[in-house]
Amino acid sequence: MTENFNRVTCPKCGYEENPATAKKCEICGQVLKKGNSLAPILAGTAAAALLGTLGYLGYGLVKDSRQAQTPPPQANAPTSPGPRVAVPTAIPGGQSMDTRALMSWGDQVLFKDIPGADMAAGAAAYAQGDYQTAAAQFQRVRQVARGEPEALIYLNNARLGATPALGVAVVAPISDTANAARELLRGVAQAQEEAIKAGVPIKVLIADDNNNPDQARAIAEALIQEPEIVGVIGHGTSTTTLVAAPLYQQAGLPMIAPTSTSTELATLPRSGPNLIFRVIASDQFTGTALARHLLSGKQQNPIVFYNAQSSYSKSLLEAFSTTIGLEGGQVVKTVDLSQGYPAGELQGTDADSLVLLPDSKSFEAAIAVAKANQGRLPMLAGDAFYRIETLEQAGANLKGAVLAVPWHPRQSNPQFAQAAAQLWGGDINWRTALSYDALQVLKAAAATGNLTPAVAAPAARPALAEVLGASGFSATGATGAISFLPSGDRNSTVTLVRVQPGQRSGTGFDFVPFN
Repeated sequence: MTENFNRVTCPKCGYEENPATAKKCEICGQVLKKGNSLAPILAGTAAAALLGTLGYLGYGLVKDSRQAQTPPPQANAPTSPGPRVAVPTAIPGGQSMDTRALMSWGDQVLFKDIPGADMAAGAAAYAQGDYQTAAAQFQRVRQVARGEPEALIYLNNARLGATPALGVAVVAPISDTANAARELLRGVAQAQEEAIKAGVPIKVLIADDNNNPDQARAIAEALIQEPEIVGVIGHGTSTTTLVAAPLYQQAGLPMIAPTSTSTELATLPRSGPNLIFRVIASDQFTGTALARHLLSGKQQNPIVFYNAQSSYSKSLLEAFSTTIGLEGGQVVKTVDLSQGYPAGELQGTDADSLVLLPDSKSFEAAIAVAKANQGRLPMLAGDAFYRIETLEQAGANLKGAVLAVPWHPRQSNPQFAQAAAQLWGGDINWRTALSYDALQVLKAAAATGNLTPAVAAPAARPALAEVLGASGFSATGATGAISFLPSGDRNSTVTLVRVQPGQRSGTGFDFVPFN
């Protein structure tokens, strides 16, 4: 998925990514009402058991161990040693955005819902350069809120203190979709933890772009001016990534996108060596994989449902349709779901298959299509269907359906999955796996280029980009070997899963990868 939209937070389990149209929580089944407020529960034995079952599906089910509270007071900009940006950035309309409140090495708290006063106390200590006290405070947060990646990142930053380190920024939509942001940050935090234990000092700056193009632009411009940042992981969606990427490219700052799939990213203008890469397969790969799987089953004339208002959905449709047309088939009809499911579109069609390429906003309408099909046409779907609500609402209707997905736990590096479960208290999802891979790529490139903290960022940035773009470069992550095409796209295959009867998810149906 490449776009995050406003969600309804479950008042029972605290899950924040339920679509605005959802009638019940896609994790725990709680009935949802408009205006539900956050009331998460602390993680415990029962929650860990739930995670172990549902996490098999790869949905990102580490529960956020926090309680609703008044936002903690924010610390001032640091006066202690350590990189920090404090430059107001101009945005369209002549206004300025003070990015100091949007970025932190540990000197302020970006998530406003972390329980207790320890995070605020840790941030205040960090801002004063008292790293020992800061580390102790962040460690206390880890003890009561194990799933909080912001606390672990700041803890490791504080442990490093004034020690020279490679600076990496991670940009996530914290204010817009906090749960998705946490999923991204968990992967980066895990990779940072492992790097430091292996003797590779990496400090991580967290930035919040709010899934807002103007804010993403301001963040990018601030990061470019930060001399200790050698690379950027982000942004969280294709929309914000497409805004920020040209700025990084022009300024010579390498960027690794963990979750942005739009084909437009590979076609952005570039002057000089490419500095824009991604560890997730682009929509071109995903659309092609779906099309070729369809053709291999002797279906050639699908009807496709998508959201014409979504760049992600349109990008996936274009890649799918192009491959179908070039390799002997033809899309007989496309149906726009942006206004809901138009009843009757499946009646009288001469299509031999059904393809569902919705985004999050059009998910409910796509589910209605799957139910209306009643198993008549073979079905394929994009990764918007890779969620437990799909199985809960339409598992029987989707039996045999094939999905193209970014990652499946059963195909993961087993050492990564085991370490993640121990670190976070439960299984994680594809965002975490891919953001972990993004930092693994930067770490491997720095090692290949013999880049140390002693090398200043202005010199390290082009050296890092040269390694990343080299034809023989490769890194190993949660999703296996990682290498890049000249376009910056990951040179990889797409994972296909099938909906089959099973007991792992608790719904009676599971997503099972092809052998």
